[in-house]
Amino acid sequence: MAVNLNNLSIQELEEVISQANNLIDSKREQAVAKARADIEKIAASTGYSIQDLLGLRHARGKKAGGRKIVADKYCNPKDPSQTWSGRGKRPKWLQEMLDKGAKLESFLVKK
Repeated sequence: MAVNLNNLSIQELEEVISQANNLIDSKREQAVAKARADIEKIAASTGYSIQDLLGLRHARGKKAGGRKIVADKYCNPKDPSQTWSGRGKRPKWLQEMLDKGAKLESFLVKK
């Protein structure tokens, strides 16, 4: 599939890149969801959970590692249910707004 990008402006090229990145993220999420469902199905057919098979549960059923809960640091002003702690990969909603020129500081949760 050859696409001629030579005649596009910088702004148009940036939009193509943004759309392609969004599509890549979406397809990755779908692939992970499908793989997870397949693995869960295999685990269930043996009578175990994924956690059991991978040894992620301790004797009393507690998760290994005991991760500390981190407060949300950023919030989507258009949908307050969408938040981000500032750790890990940026959520899609935030990255899209940053790509459009928004500043990260404008999404800080007000205490």
